Amino acid sequence: MPHRLSLSFYLLRTVTLVVSAQQQVVLGSTNPDIVYVPPLCNVSNIGCSSAWQQIYIDCPSTNGTPVIVTTTTGPIPQSGNLVPQLFLTFRASTIYLRTSPFSNATVNFSITADPSGVTITNQVNTNINQLIIADYLPESQTSTLGITFLQGLSPTRFDVESITLNVTNSR
Repeated sequence: MPHRLSLSFYLLRTVTLVVSAQQQVVLGSTNPDIVYVPPLCNVSNIGCSSAWQQIYIDCPSTNGTPVIVTTTTGPIPQSGNLVPQLFLTFRASTIYLRTSPFSNATVNFSITADPSGVTITNQVNTNINQLIIADYLPESQTSTLGITFLQGLSPTRFDVESITLNVTNSR
Protein backbone atom coordinates (compact mmCIF):
# COMPACT_ATOMS: atom_id res chain seq x y z
CA MET A 1 0.00 0.00 0.00
CA PRO A 2 2.75 2.55 0.73
CA HIS A 3 4.09 2.02 -2.77
CA ARG A 4 0.78 2.99 -4.32
CA LEU A 5 0.65 6.18 -2.28
CA SER A 6 4.19 7.11 -3.32
CA LEU A 7 3.42 6.47 -6.98
CA SER A 8 0.26 8.58 -6.82
CA PHE A 9 2.14 11.39 -5.16
CA TYR A 10 4.86 11.24 -7.81
CA LEU A 11 2.34 11.38 -10.66
CA LEU A 12 0.50 14.30 -9.07
CA ARG A 13 3.78 16.15 -8.55
CA THR A 14 4.78 15.58 -12.19
CA VAL A 15 1.46 16.85 -13.53
CA THR A 16 1.68 19.92 -11.31
CA LEU A 17 5.16 20.71 -12.60
CA VAL A 18 4.10 20.35 -16.23
CA VAL A 19 1.07 22.61 -15.75
CA SER A 20 3.03 25.30 -13.91
CA ALA A 21 5.80 25.32 -16.54
CA GLN A 22 3.74 27.64 -18.80
CA GLN A 23 3.05 31.27 -17.97
CA GLN A 24 1.41 34.16 -19.76
CA VAL A 25 3.29 37.39 -20.42
CA VAL A 26 1.05 40.35 -21.28
CA LEU A 27 2.50 43.21 -23.31
CA GLY A 28 0.47 46.40 -23.41
CA SER A 29 0.40 48.22 -26.74
CA THR A 30 2.89 50.72 -25.30
CA ASN A 31 5.53 48.04 -24.65
CA PRO A 32 8.88 49.09 -26.20
CA ASP A 33 9.44 45.57 -27.59
CA ILE A 34 6.67 46.24 -30.12
CA VAL A 35 8.12 48.08 -33.12
CA TYR A 36 5.75 50.36 -35.05
CA VAL A 37 6.41 51.59 -38.59
CA PRO A 38 6.14 54.54 -38.96
CA PRO A 39 7.24 55.27 -35.37
CA LEU A 40 4.54 55.59 -32.75
CA CYS A 41 3.31 58.87 -31.20
CA ASN A 42 2.53 58.42 -27.52
CA VAL A 43 -0.28 60.11 -25.58
CA SER A 44 2.04 62.71 -24.04
CA ASN A 45 3.68 63.80 -27.32
CA ILE A 46 1.34 66.59 -28.40
CA GLY A 47 1.77 67.65 -32.03
CA CYS A 48 3.37 64.37 -33.12
CA SER A 49 2.26 63.22 -36.59
CA SER A 50 2.32 59.49 -37.25
CA ALA A 51 -0.04 56.90 -38.65
CA TRP A 52 0.22 55.18 -35.22
CA GLN A 53 -1.23 57.03 -32.23
CA GLN A 54 -1.83 56.07 -28.62
CA ILE A 55 -5.25 57.01 -27.29
CA TYR A 56 -7.38 56.37 -24.23
CA ILE A 57 -10.64 54.51 -24.81
CA ASP A 58 -13.42 53.27 -22.54
CA CYS A 59 -13.21 49.57 -23.20
CA PRO A 60 -16.02 47.21 -22.16
CA SER A 61 -13.52 44.36 -21.83
CA THR A 62 -12.01 46.16 -18.85
CA ASN A 63 -15.29 47.10 -17.16
CA GLY A 64 -15.38 50.58 -18.66
CA THR A 65 -11.97 51.52 -17.26
CA PRO A 66 -10.08 53.72 -19.76
CA VAL A 67 -7.16 51.87 -21.35
CA ILE A 68 -4.42 52.99 -23.69
CA VAL A 69 -4.61 51.43 -27.15
CA THR A 70 -2.39 51.98 -30.14
CA THR A 71 -4.47 52.83 -33.18
CA THR A 72 -4.14 53.58 -36.87
CA THR A 73 -6.53 54.57 -39.62
CA GLY A 74 -3.93 53.97 -42.32
CA PRO A 75 -1.19 55.91 -44.09
CA ILE A 76 -1.03 59.69 -43.66
CA PRO A 77 0.99 62.27 -45.65
CA GLN A 78 2.66 63.61 -42.45
CA SER A 79 4.47 60.28 -42.01
CA GLY A 80 5.37 59.76 -45.67
CA ASN A 81 2.25 57.72 -46.53
CA LEU A 82 3.97 54.65 -45.09
CA VAL A 83 1.59 51.71 -44.65
CA PRO A 84 1.27 51.12 -40.87
CA GLN A 85 2.97 47.95 -39.67
CA LEU A 86 3.98 46.49 -36.32
CA PHE A 87 6.59 43.86 -35.47
CA LEU A 88 7.40 41.79 -32.40
CA THR A 89 10.12 39.17 -32.02
CA PHE A 90 9.42 36.51 -29.39
CA ARG A 91 9.65 32.87 -28.26
CA ALA A 92 6.29 31.42 -27.26
CA SER A 93 3.95 28.52 -27.97
CA THR A 94 0.90 30.79 -28.40
CA ILE A 95 0.35 34.47 -29.15
CA TYR A 96 -2.90 36.38 -28.57
CA LEU A 97 -3.43 39.85 -30.01
CA ARG A 98 -6.36 41.71 -28.47
CA THR A 99 -7.93 44.55 -30.43
CA SER A 100 -10.58 46.95 -29.14
CA PRO A 101 -14.32 46.83 -29.83
CA PHE A 102 -13.80 49.90 -32.06
CA SER A 103 -11.32 48.13 -34.36
CA ASN A 104 -12.83 47.36 -37.77
CA ALA A 105 -9.90 47.17 -40.21
CA THR A 106 -8.60 44.19 -42.11
CA VAL A 107 -4.94 43.41 -41.42
CA ASN A 108 -2.38 40.99 -42.77
CA PHE A 109 -1.26 38.86 -39.78
CA SER A 110 2.01 36.98 -40.36
CA ILE A 111 4.36 34.94 -38.15
CA THR A 112 7.74 33.63 -39.30
CA ALA A 113 9.83 31.17 -37.26
CA ASP A 114 13.61 31.37 -37.49
CA PRO A 115 15.75 29.42 -38.38
CA SER A 116 13.18 27.10 -40.02
CA GLY A 117 11.69 29.93 -42.11
CA VAL A 118 8.17 28.54 -41.67
CA THR A 119 5.65 31.35 -42.21
CA ILE A 120 1.92 31.55 -41.61
CA THR A 121 -0.03 34.47 -43.04
CA ASN A 122 -3.70 35.27 -42.81
CA GLN A 123 -5.93 38.27 -43.50
CA VAL A 124 -7.97 39.06 -40.40
CA ASN A 125 -11.05 41.29 -40.17
CA THR A 126 -10.72 42.87 -36.71
CA ASN A 127 -14.39 43.87 -36.77
CA ILE A 128 -15.20 40.16 -36.42
CA ASN A 129 -12.16 38.96 -34.46
CA GLN A 130 -11.26 41.03 -31.41
CA LEU A 131 -8.87 38.29 -30.29
CA ILE A 132 -6.42 36.98 -32.87
CA ILE A 133 -4.76 33.70 -31.83
CA ALA A 134 -1.83 31.79 -33.29
CA ASP A 135 -0.98 28.60 -31.41
CA TYR A 136 1.25 25.53 -31.71
CA LEU A 137 4.19 27.81 -32.48
CA PRO A 138 7.72 26.32 -32.25
CA GLU A 139 8.76 27.77 -28.89
CA SER A 140 12.36 26.60 -29.39
CA GLN A 141 12.65 29.02 -32.33
CA THR A 142 12.52 32.79 -32.46
CA SER A 143 9.33 33.97 -34.16
CA THR A 144 8.56 37.37 -35.64
CA LEU A 145 5.04 38.73 -35.74
CA GLY A 146 4.31 41.19 -38.53
CA ILE A 147 1.00 42.98 -38.92
CA THR A 148 0.24 45.20 -41.90
CA PHE A 149 -2.77 47.51 -42.11
CA LEU A 150 -4.78 46.89 -45.30
CA GLN A 151 -6.51 49.94 -46.66
CA GLY A 152 -10.17 49.38 -47.57
CA LEU A 153 -12.60 51.28 -49.74
CA SER A 154 -14.02 53.10 -46.70
CA PRO A 155 -12.19 54.47 -43.64
CA THR A 156 -11.29 51.80 -41.06
CA ARG A 157 -9.38 51.64 -37.81
CA PHE A 158 -7.03 49.07 -36.30
CA ASP A 159 -6.48 49.10 -32.53
CA VAL A 160 -3.99 47.10 -30.50
CA GLU A 161 -4.92 46.73 -26.85
CA SER A 162 -2.41 44.04 -25.82
CA ILE A 163 -0.36 41.06 -26.92
CA THR A 164 -0.22 38.00 -24.66
CA LEU A 165 2.42 35.28 -25.02
CA ASN A 166 2.31 31.74 -23.56
CA VAL A 167 5.93 31.04 -22.62
CA THR A 168 7.76 28.31 -20.76
CA ASN A 169 8.72 29.36 -17.27
CA SER A 170 12.51 29.63 -17.14
CA ARG A 171 12.77 28.49 -13.51
